[in-house]
Amino acid sequence: MIQRFCFVKLLDDEVAARSDLVEKLRAELISAGADAVVGLPADASAARWDLSIVISAASLEAWHALSQLPSMVGVFDELAARAAVVKAWTFESGAAAT
Repeated sequence: MIQRFCFVKLLDDEVAARSDLVEKLRAELISAGADAVVGLPADASAARWDLSIVISAASLEAWHALSQLPSMVGVFDELAARAAVVKAWTFESGAAAT
């Protein structure tokens, strides 16, 4: 299994609406076909980020195919317009990662 982790620092004028943005992003990602979890910082160690996104895919190839869908590109393009910083990494998880 592949997990794509994204951490987002929103533009200052977007921070107040981040709770609404979490629900919007989650709905859009799921609608685009992603197995996605979108979250807010839960403690002080995560406070430098405004949002987290974790997308799971069966394989790296499946993630790449999903990421190229116009609906997914649109979600991340809109997010990029609201963000000061977006950091993303892809990890392999489970037995295949050992």
